[in-house]
Amino acid sequence: MKPLHAFLGLCLAGSANAQLTITDSLSNAQVAQLLEGLNVSITNVTVNCAGSAMGHFSGGSEMEIVEGLVLTTGGADQVAGVVGNFASETTGFPGDADLQDEVGMMTFDACVLEFDCIPLGDTLLFNFSFGSEEYPEFVGSAFNDVFAIYLSGPGFPTPTNVAALPDGTPVAINNVNGNLNGAYFVDNQNAMGQNVAYDGFTTNLTVFAEVSPDDTYHFKVAIADVSDMAFDSGVFLEAFSFRSTSLSTGIVEELPRLGVITGPDGVTVIAPAQAIGAELRVLDAEGRLVLRDRIISDRTSIGTTGLRKGLYTLQAIGVPGLLPVRFVQD
Repeated sequence: MKPLHAFLGLCLAGSANAQLTITDSLSNAQVAQLLEGLNVSITNVTVNCAGSAMGHFSGGSEMEIVEGLVLTTGGADQVAGVVGNFASETTGFPGDADLQDEVGMMTFDACVLEFDCIPLGDTLLFNFSFGSEEYPEFVGSAFNDVFAIYLSGPGFPTPTNVAALPDGTPVAINNVNGNLNGAYFVDNQNAMGQNVAYDGFTTNLTVFAEVSPDDTYHFKVAIADVSDMAFDSGVFLEAFSFRSTSLSTGIVEELPRLGVITGPDGVTVIAPAQAIGAELRVLDAEGRLVLRDRIISDRTSIGTTGLRKGLYTLQAIGVPGLLPVRFVQD
């Protein structure tokens, strides 16, 4: 167990080594852009938690997910750091009624994200991971932080928690750990993790649901502390992984996509051969054109220092089938 009195010093010492970059206080439009993948549309985003509790993360770490959205019971920036750091912060937000019904105990510091999703195909998929400071000390106890990803809509008349292992077991500290379902668990504490503060987290898990094409489905992603306001936990949603395929019409799941590497003075755009020579456009979170350039090779650098902080989209114009890519300007 990590001593509370050592938290501040450890956090400051570890932050310089973190390879994760986390940006909090996101707008609803930025959240929608981070979630929306192939063959789906994301609308009606609402967030009910402290602005510092949710953030965009990117970069290499011990986790399989390299970019996405994280919801925590404390501060999103606390996730980045060596495992010796102690992520334990209270936001002052109340708990969540649905999560309290799940565990039959009081909850605190809830962070809740809700949105509508319209799939083009007859299947809906997304990727997620769950991590916590409560590993391994509270495995087997009743005092585990709780989270759920509720799905409702046609075929799901009541909200259904789809945050589960492939066999349907709900993902929770007592269900996924070093002793139970260990194939899906990463013991970050024993591995002396250098980039993620949480002592343990799951592998990158994929949810698969049968849906009706073009119908509207509602998601509620919620996480909260249970019984007390200490020992943070987080749920990680992989960027652009909410996607739809169709077993009947053969919608292709993966198409060529631009790549991007962010740097202190700009970004490097990685493009396939068919995109060389194409016009490159940068759009802000509201879809407005803010920068225009030309793709000159498989790696094209463009300066972005004049852009405001926020989420941007890169598009190659006139290249059929090439998906855009998003990046965050810090």
